[in-house]
Amino acid sequence: MRTTAKVVLNSKHESGTGEHRQVVAAFSANYANGANAEWAIYTPSAQLNMTLKGEVADRFVIGQEYTLTFEPTAL
Repeated sequence: MRTTAKVVLNSKHESGTGEHRQVVAAFSANYANGANAEWAIYTPSAQLNMTLKGEVADRFVIGQEYTLTFEPTAL
């Protein structure tokens, strides 16, 4: 069974420099246009913080919506 969640990137907080640069990316649930209606009635919030290498964090844009996919993993 697969469940998806729409999230939006709210902020990016950088630390370090050069190859040691890292960024904490903060996402929250996006409810625009009925997004997340499947699960939001039961759990009306979602937050995700990811610490990323600087060059990976550059791929993410503040204000952009992303889709998270949750599905069971075989053990």
